Amino acid sequence: MQVKVFDTHVRTRDGRYLHFDVLTSGGDKLQAGRFAAEWLAGRGVQDADIAASECLFCHSEIASPQVAEAIGRQGYSIIPLQGC
Repeated sequence: MQVKVFDTHVRTRDGRYLHFDVLTSGGDKLQAGRFAAEWLAGRGVQDADIAASECLFCHSEIASPQVAEAIGRQGYSIIPLQGC
């Protein structure tokens, strides 16, 4: 399965910096942003907590079995990189 990787950076109002990748089998920047917001909400970070956010298409790659399974189940996979 080929996936799109969106490099995502979030600054929260309380000063935290979160850096993670959103992986999807399709979609665009808006869809990746919705997936990022859903994932953040699951970790207690709501829209009101976010001071700045950027989600940019980075590249495409072949998905690992774990990523493919997560995308099949929920539509996306997240790779936490910094501060997550």
